[in-house]
Amino acid sequence: MSQQQHTAMERRRVLQAMGGLATASLLGGAMTGTGMAAHDDEYRGVRVNQVGYPLEGLKRAIITSQAMDVDGVSTFSLVDADSGEAVYEGDLMDETLGEGPDAASPWDGDDAVTDEFGTDHDLKYANFTEFDEPGEYRVVVGDEESYSFEIDDASELYAPVLRDVGRLYTLKRSSTRIEDPYTGLEMGPGHEQDEEAIIAEPLGDWLEDYEAGDTISITNGWYDAGDYGKYVNPTGVTVAQLMLAYERNPESFHAGQFHIDHLVDDPELGDMPDVLVECKEGLRFLTQMQRPNGSLFYKLAGNESFPGMDVAPEDDDMDRYVFGTSSAGTAHACAAFAMAARVYEDHDPDFAQSMLEHAEDAWAWLEANPDLVWEESANQDEGSGAYGRDGFDEPDRFWAAAELLRTTGDDSYDQWIQNTDLGFDSFEGEVDDLPSDEEAPIDWNNPVGLGHYAYFWADGDLAGTSHEDTETAAAGLNGAYWATQRYLDDPAANEFDAWTTGVYGLYWGWTKSGLSRALQGIWAVEMHEEIGNEWIADQPEADVITEPLHHVLGRSPTGYSFVTGHGERSTQNPHDRIVQSQEMDEPIPGMLVGGPHLGDGVEDDETLEHLGVDSPGAFDQGPLLAYADIHDSYATNEWAINYTAPLFMLLAEVVGTIDETPEPDPVETGDSIQVGEYNTEDTTSDGLHNDFTGDGETTHDDVTAFFENLEDENIQNNPEAFDFAGDGEVGFADIVEMLNRI
Repeated sequence: MSQQQHTAMERRRVLQAMGGLATASLLGGAMTGTGMAAHDDEYRGVRVNQVGYPLEGLKRAIITSQAMDVDGVSTFSLVDADSGEAVYEGDLMDETLGEGPDAASPWDGDDAVTDEFGTDHDLKYANFTEFDEPGEYRVVVGDEESYSFEIDDASELYAPVLRDVGRLYTLKRSSTRIEDPYTGLEMGPGHEQDEEAIIAEPLGDWLEDYEAGDTISITNGWYDAGDYGKYVNPTGVTVAQLMLAYERNPESFHAGQFHIDHLVDDPELGDMPDVLVECKEGLRFLTQMQRPNGSLFYKLAGNESFPGMDVAPEDDDMDRYVFGTSSAGTAHACAAFAMAARVYEDHDPDFAQSMLEHAEDAWAWLEANPDLVWEESANQDEGSGAYGRDGFDEPDRFWAAAELLRTTGDDSYDQWIQNTDLGFDSFEGEVDDLPSDEEAPIDWNNPVGLGHYAYFWADGDLAGTSHEDTETAAAGLNGAYWATQRYLDDPAANEFDAWTTGVYGLYWGWTKSGLSRALQGIWAVEMHEEIGNEWIADQPEADVITEPLHHVLGRSPTGYSFVTGHGERSTQNPHDRIVQSQEMDEPIPGMLVGGPHLGDGVEDDETLEHLGVDSPGAFDQGPLLAYADIHDSYATNEWAINYTAPLFMLLAEVVGTIDETPEPDPVETGDSIQVGEYNTEDTTSDGLHNDFTGDGETTHDDVTAFFENLEDENIQNNPEAFDFAGDGEVGFADIVEMLNRI
């Protein structure tokens, strides 16, 4: 008898013993269930949003020559992920992207364009928009197939992602004891020394109400990124986006949504949506950083060096210092306070009133200091990110004034905007006295888009008025230029955004910028509809504005979903001290990492070594493939609170109404390993998990459970616990050996 015949006979014997549960495909060999792809499965020729596509809206896969001959294929199939049966078939676009240097937009499915970032890929699109049956599917082209994904209501698809992105902020609170069964995190409270944070020695004479060495309590706030610093500008722009997500989409939020009641002892949990409870953490940090004169200190961190990557928050015992002050940071806090005064008015009027008072104090200081202020402290950047803001502050002041105008209706803020020279160059020149810059997505270093949005809906005198072009002032707001250039076949766009990144170039942390520009596009459509101008909305291609979300969730050149915990091939090794110090098998879900590039930082971390080159110029596959899913790649694989904020906000735009959010799956610790619905145990003390059903024995039910879950990632990622055959891997032979032990 040949080995192949012997294996087939053993399979049949096992299947008969388990009651004939097998299908013909299993008898033939490879299993085809979902959730089976290991994270080292490097490339697939078909790229999809690995979370899924809403029933309504565009549904496209991208076919890439990285793993297949794109010119040699013309059709695709949508197959059921479990059965493998085709449920829909269609034609790929006629031309191959990357071959048509002068082609127009290909969104109609026929034309070719140039791949803007030079990945050396040829691309085609598979469009299955008209298919609207809920289920789990894969896209198959030739011999290649995508990872599995779902088609369902947006609320079903994205509610768990929104939940994880939101609760991530709770898990990143400083001075907080974390015991989380859903992620396995057990740590803290971290940096209790922040209760007596030390005022650093100033460079210059600007402390006024303090002396160097004084201490203040700053126990609130979120750890900013992979480090343990707490910063005013990133916190201000982050908490503002979280509040705006709620203000625009209150139907997407509810009490209990983040499942954090076991994490924090907060009496407000249950009385208001979880997002507003969590936003108070960021707002309280900003109030603690506010000085008696109304301005804000700039950041809180150590002054010697960054703590080691294996140092947990509670083990970082270095002194912590308060550094610097700036007009930009003060304006960020002022805007966030003013927004909070509006957002919390119906939930906590007293808190809302206190927020307005903090905003007015900050504005009074800004008016008393009309020129740029950038004051530093000794050793300010030795143990933390610089976040330098010493070049300009006009967008920050504009945002603060616009939020105060929208919240209070006080015309003096509008007069300030009109009487102040805030214009600077945009893609098509200056827009009447409104700051506009097509290369400035919303971020800590330029929140101008938030100012545009607030000013327009505050009915500022310049909002919606004519200017010298045929458009309106709204054309300078919120990425309207971007929407036309990148997706609506505008002649000013010299290259098409084939991968729907939403950005013009790649740099440190750019993935968030694509999402931010998607939001700006949504706002631009609304603004033009408001003033009766169908400039964007009357074009069917406007639907593509939200496409960057599909990119970050897996429809990318690397094949990665850049959001931890979501997608079969998602980022596994983010640069993050909590993840690394806790030696987590799976990272905290909901982190959006920075993304591939060949710019700043890649020569200083381990990115180039991982890519196998000595210099950025030596990597000839294109910057969209220059990504390293390793902890040391802070240039491409770090997350930050301001990275995740636009993801949170865009999810709120697309998710729809959420009445109840599912509880996260718990992570089992100790000797138990969760496999599907089972918590497996080793009852024989030989290291092998023989008991799936919890009855303390190995029975046919355990073999059946093993068989049904063979490709579960917790089995495949723990071979030492399930290698019954002793061959160093987990496969069908282990099921046979487990059966033999009965």
